[in-house]
Amino acid sequence: MRLRLALLGLVAAIAGIGFGQLVCRSAICHDAIGRLFGKGHLLALGQGCGIYETDLERALAEFQYVRGEDELGGKDQAQLKRSILSRLAANVIARHLAAGEKTPASEVDRELNVLQSQFRDGNAWKKALRESDLSEGSLRAMVGQELRSRSWIARQIASQLEVTTQECEQFFQDHPEPYFQPVRLRVSHLFLAAPPETPPEIVDFKQKAIASLSERIRRGENFPDLVGSASEDEATKTRGGDLGFFAAFRMPPDFFAAAVKMSPGQISQPVRTSLGFHIIQTMDLKPARQMTFDEAHADIRAALELEKRRVTLQKLEVDLGAQARIVRSFF
Repeated sequence: MRLRLALLGLVAAIAGIGFGQLVCRSAICHDAIGRLFGKGHLLALGQGCGIYETDLERALAEFQYVRGEDELGGKDQAQLKRSILSRLAANVIARHLAAGEKTPASEVDRELNVLQSQFRDGNAWKKALRESDLSEGSLRAMVGQELRSRSWIARQIASQLEVTTQECEQFFQDHPEPYFQPVRLRVSHLFLAAPPETPPEIVDFKQKAIASLSERIRRGENFPDLVGSASEDEATKTRGGDLGFFAAFRMPPDFFAAAVKMSPGQISQPVRTSLGFHIIQTMDLKPARQMTFDEAHADIRAALELEKRRVTLQKLEVDLGAQARIVRSFF
């Protein structure tokens, strides 16, 4: 009986005789249609759009893939499913409410170009579309829908994201620790790689090589020139080995310990770390100090805006999800 009703609903919608609105409101019809087309049981209904078991399964798989998690069990999985279902429902409601948003074709083109650029060539792109059961037209429609939703959501939360200078000042007073700058060094180095898996004979060869380079520097050869010709740090050799300013946590402990003892301009003897062999030249040193509010202001404002955005989006998601009707909760 339910299947017949679903089929009648589909025929009526196609024929345009007004039965479509009844179908949109009927959870029974949506459930039957979902099973008919292999989407499983209806789980939630929002603004005439159904969310089915396959939608939840796909969203759950994507969630776990992104986080590199194995399948959860028991209460943890049930709670996660409820959370994801609520988010899917909120997305359905947001898409409905965003239907009137204007999205320039140029923005859709840009998003599609970003997606396509991730594939090797046009053939790989078309193959990926086929494997996803998508056409370029259907994907374009989906991207447009997503952009309209983003635009609508941005308008809903814009007024709640303002951060005042007073809020920033209060945060700075209450949380001074993140804005304490430790000792920072600016160092150049000549580097020969010898990580732990390096064969002993190669380590021995590079140890002799670095000793030879150190002797050449002692005899007066130009340090940046030797870096350019001999260093194995491809990222810095073209700029004389300059590593820029860094604090202790960014470098191997033995490298930082050697560099911090040196005066600006001084060049070290060979230093071995877990990465290999270095000859270090300390260029500059900035002592530890507390940042001023003016220095920290931009970072604090960005952090507070990000937190306000997170909280506001979370509340909007809950409010939108509450507008959907959960029709099946069996987990």
